[in-house]
Amino acid sequence: MRHHHLPTVILFLAIVLGMGEASAQMKPTVRLDATNPHQHITGFGGFVCSPGFAYNHMSTAEIKKVWGPQSTVGCNIMRLYIPIGRNAWSQSLQTAKTAKQMGLIVFASPWGQPAEWKTNGTSNAKNSDGTTGKLKRENWPDYAQYLEDYVQYLRNNGVELDAISIQNEPDWPATYAGCLWSASEIAEFVKTYGRSISCKIMAPETLAISDSYVNELNKSDVLPNFDIYGGHQYGGVQSGYKNLASKGKEIWMTEYLINWNEAENNTRDFDYSKDVFNFFRAINTCMIGDFNAWVHYAAKRYYGMLGDGQRGTSNGTVTKRGCVMAHFARFVTGMTRIDATFSGTSLEGSAYLSTSGDTTVVVIANEAAEDVNLTIDLPFYTTSGTICTTTKARNMVTKAVEVAEETCRPTADIPAQGVSTLLFIRSRDRQPSNMRGVFTLFDRIDDMSATKSAFGNNYMLSGKTKTFDHSSALISSNKSASNGYVALDDRYSKLVMQVKSVSSTLNYTSSLTTLTYINAKGEVSTHDYGELDLTRRENFDIVFDLSPQTLPDGCRGLISITNNNYSSKLTITFGTVYLSNGGQYSAKLRGAYVADDSNVLDFTTDPSCTSIDMTGVSQLPASLPWVGTNNRVVYVSESSPLSGDNVITSNICHNLTLSSDGGGFRPEKSFTADSASLTLTVEGFRLAIFPFNATIPEGTKAYTIAEDMSLIQMRSIPPHTPVLIEGNGELIFKGSGEISYATSPLDNVFRGTFTPIPLYSGDYILGQKDGEWGLTRLTDNSALAPFGVYATPASTADFIPFTGLQSGIVNVVNVAEDDKTVYSLQGIKVSTSDKWESLPRGIYIIGKRLVQKR
Repeated sequence: MRHHHLPTVILFLAIVLGMGEASAQMKPTVRLDATNPHQHITGFGGFVCSPGFAYNHMSTAEIKKVWGPQSTVGCNIMRLYIPIGRNAWSQSLQTAKTAKQMGLIVFASPWGQPAEWKTNGTSNAKNSDGTTGKLKRENWPDYAQYLEDYVQYLRNNGVELDAISIQNEPDWPATYAGCLWSASEIAEFVKTYGRSISCKIMAPETLAISDSYVNELNKSDVLPNFDIYGGHQYGGVQSGYKNLASKGKEIWMTEYLINWNEAENNTRDFDYSKDVFNFFRAINTCMIGDFNAWVHYAAKRYYGMLGDGQRGTSNGTVTKRGCVMAHFARFVTGMTRIDATFSGTSLEGSAYLSTSGDTTVVVIANEAAEDVNLTIDLPFYTTSGTICTTTKARNMVTKAVEVAEETCRPTADIPAQGVSTLLFIRSRDRQPSNMRGVFTLFDRIDDMSATKSAFGNNYMLSGKTKTFDHSSALISSNKSASNGYVALDDRYSKLVMQVKSVSSTLNYTSSLTTLTYINAKGEVSTHDYGELDLTRRENFDIVFDLSPQTLPDGCRGLISITNNNYSSKLTITFGTVYLSNGGQYSAKLRGAYVADDSNVLDFTTDPSCTSIDMTGVSQLPASLPWVGTNNRVVYVSESSPLSGDNVITSNICHNLTLSSDGGGFRPEKSFTADSASLTLTVEGFRLAIFPFNATIPEGTKAYTIAEDMSLIQMRSIPPHTPVLIEGNGELIFKGSGEISYATSPLDNVFRGTFTPIPLYSGDYILGQKDGEWGLTRLTDNSALAPFGVYATPASTADFIPFTGLQSGIVNVVNVAEDDKTVYSLQGIKVSTSDKWESLPRGIYIIGKRLVQKR
């Protein structure tokens, strides 16, 4: 029983600073892997009584709301308080009988012992004068018999106890009923007396999941004398308990509560966003940590599963926390946890498989403000599924997941700000696969270059462990550019730091988190991103927005990230740290090819995967339906039979086919193409950039654009050069030779891209005004498609016309001012203005003006 707990702060799986979006290098996917099953889930439960509120404070009807398969919450484990003294045991009998009649698992925990057995003369762990109490060693046999007598008392009254604990929180000097035991004392008592008690033994039920107690219980002469390791989540979860699990012991989390009101010393109603996701995370942390059971403290309490009428709760009504518990208790009890790997999303959760192998369950929290369309990669095929969701506005609402046809990768919308449970039923098995896949994000900070050697290489953060506080900066400790900086090779929208884990000497926050950077003018500038909340602790992203929305002076280089932490020294182990405009990546596959392998399906269906290395894949067929789609390139070995568009063998691609309507084009490495083409749809004019030397189709023109906006006609189009295309319809530009990815220099007015990128208010794109073509200034954020071009001229004008374009066209046809004849852009007479309606859409010349027919 706990009266005071340290406050818990709001957790985030992805921390987004400024305007940057959460990391999404892959499309949102959760992959379920049943090949390495984890723990069996014995169940979930709660505590029904304590001296603080009477044993019978819950009616049978209320108990049946929390416990039992037909209940709202679905718990199957009940924890009993052992009343102090044999004469008080009858207080627990009726509740124990009710539990057993309902078929529940029942275990009992002792808080205090008879005062005469204690060194401080009271049943408390600590008296008001500070005197702490232990069980006198000469009374150890009495205590063992006391526990056995309680087991026999219940048994004689028709209740078979499933387990009995040795001591509630032996490491907590409580001013209420309790008893202090060292780790060695608990172990010695268990070794000596454990098997004298005629039911399963639980130990030690410490305040924390502590390695010190685990190590003592893990000794060969102690292990045979207990059955369940029990511990409380308040003081943190260490890892030694897994040694006990490997030796057949069940691991139970037997008490936890979050009491925000008490910690914050106010009387406000509970806050949904804070309570729900912290409560979810408390349970989920234990599930992915291989615990077999999770038991809350009080079942009926304003911070429990059933409200008691206090702090804004309704008496006898299931709370939001009760609903969150139900997402686990009702769906995963009796199942086995399996691996669940989330990619491309800030969702978190855990997955489970039924003993028959026919049903999977995924419990998911979506703390974000938007729904997430999630692909669920299953270990089998399915034709049906359901989703049950709890949000602020609804409780445990269940509906079907639409599965149009049998699939091993159904999709479901995971509602924002909610907890959801997905359930799918097997229709047939999935082909086994031994393929292996890895992916590599482009634009790692480690791959950027420092402008001076004196800058050092501390900026290479990927895979490194770094300290972060007021005296230890990230990237570098420099405050100026005298030693150089990390030069960015493109305009990036965000800096993403994948965090594998973080520890702290005190709080899990980073105050006054400040980026020092080089702006577009080459000057040193800073931006304060405020306080970071790192209480997620494992597997999340820190995302710094670098876009003009947050850094209006631009960002061309990075110098340092600092904070103002003095007491809270952070130690961060990073995954990949990278710059991004959209999170494209390259992938590598190995092993014998299987069409529905999870790696294959992940990479080939994700537009963000622009390049796949399959040189290590055997048994490839001659053709695959996904080859040549989405502008993706595939590298295969010389012996591979696979052929088709965009397949590269021994650095040669026989036919590269690209389209501006496809996905991003970013090969892992350059190659040579015997034939290459890029298809563009042009309606009059279009800005474009090409990855190869392209010929200009007949009837089409291409221009380079000078800084004064004058146009210079070209005979062919060189690679990596922004150009203005003049034409109409679907145009195919062909070429051959070396193909490579490149970014436009940051000081260019016109900047092209081979991948989709965000655009921002103040950028310029191609547009028209009063019949003239030129650059139009964006007033809202937008996006640019692959092979597109945007401009950043030193201007704030709404429209900047190209010079010489109109007069050049008019001179071709040499028309008079009042001529009503309609000409094509190539100067060919096509009609007269009175037959305008019969012409197809496009750009025409009437008189001395360009006219667009839509």
